[in-house]
Amino acid sequence: MELREIKGIGKTFEEKLMQAGIKEAEDLVKMDLKEIAEKTGVSIKRLEKWREEVKNKLGYKKAEVIEDLSKVAIIEVKGDKARVKIKEIWHENVPVFKGNFDELKEKMEKEEIAVYIGKKANLWFAGKWFENVSYKIHKEERKVKKKSLWDKLKELWKR
Repeated sequence: MELREIKGIGKTFEEKLMQAGIKEAEDLVKMDLKEIAEKTGVSIKRLEKWREEVKNKLGYKKAEVIEDLSKVAIIEVKGDKARVKIKEIWHENVPVFKGNFDELKEKMEKEEIAVYIGKKANLWFAGKWFENVSYKIHKEERKVKKKSLWDKLKELWKR
């Protein structure tokens, strides 16, 4: 699909887009809109509108996860970060949220992937919440301060 086939793209916008590496309309779907906006000076809002038109004309559909991730995912929580394994792929440094779910939900859903720990673990992934995902919380290792000889002698003296 050619750029000029998109409503609102004339000669001027076509030239700007081509200078930014956009050779055909499908590139608008594949490339980062923020990057395109910076290179062209075209607003993100306008680029989003063009992207939606291209998706509709070319028949793009949103991918949908149909598999139950609770059966193929594992969460390992360590402090405020987690490792999440989904279908044999590990995702590192995933943010972990604790507290009031309703208050945190909007913030969590801005993440690509997030873990919420309440009574059970919930996983935010691919634009959906998954419940009953297996998880393990690693206890933080506390370093035990070794007592010096002097401290040991003081304890003996007190007895």
